[in-house]
Amino acid sequence: MTDRRGRIDAAELSSAQLSPDGSRLILLMRDAAGQSVSLSLPADCLNTILTATPRQVEADAAYSVDTWSMAPAENGRDMILTLCTPQGLAVSFLVKPWQVEGMATVATHAHPHQSPPRSVH
Repeated sequence: MTDRRGRIDAAELSSAQLSPDGSRLILLMRDAAGQSVSLSLPADCLNTILTATPRQVEADAAYSVDTWSMAPAENGRDMILTLCTPQGLAVSFLVKPWQVEGMATVATHAHPHQSPPRSVH
């Protein structure tokens, strides 16, 4: 770590935990000299951190969706689509209305030998 306030260079992550009220992610780290530092981040930034973290994903990997939700984005034009796995992993995507309509169309007409559902939930 350096003495510059704007940057923390951690050599080791000692622990990661949520605050008692669940509103903050607390990271306890150590620098190369063994000095400890604590970093507290809003819990709602976890998806941003996970999205920025590089991961090795196999080309044929597919994950089951347990639940999903959709809400208007702050810009008033787009939607936020959140997909959750049975293991508790949640990933959110900013999608355009036309993309949602395209997904609904594909889902509705994916099986041409079945009659289309009467409603979409």
